[in-house]
Amino acid sequence: MSAPTATPATAPATAPAARPLASALVAGVGLLIAMDVAGAIISLSAGLSPTLLDALGPQARLSAPIPMMIAQVLLVVGATRRRRGVAVPASALLIVAGVLAFMSGFYDGGYVADLTAGQRVFQIALVTAHLGVGVLAGFRLVRLLRR
Repeated sequence: MSAPTATPATAPATAPAARPLASALVAGVGLLIAMDVAGAIISLSAGLSPTLLDALGPQARLSAPIPMMIAQVLLVVGATRRRRGVAVPASALLIVAGVLAFMSGFYDGGYVADLTAGQRVFQIALVTAHLGVGVLAGFRLVRLLRR
């Protein structure tokens, strides 16, 4: 009886590892968008913002502003591309976006806003999700730079 022989893989070596990471980035940004919309609705219903657009504006406490959400969607599209010339800068900018989401609360008063315990927990979860997407983008960037 002979031992089985290994057959060469036909897929590129980076494909199996790269696709789950790209999927995680897309899912992460999708989660952020859902959390942003939910946060805006919470802000509106709790009277933190007078209108939905205000709840999604620069003074939002429980969501990212609309331009940030649009930027994250565009950046995740770029970061998940196979072309390094697009994916590298988009991944790097997603890292920056995650850090900016965290830092902005110190400068716009978001972290000292008068929120209920539940609202504060939601705010912490949202900021943590932003940082998490930034970490995923960091992993993607490292993988891209090693190719």
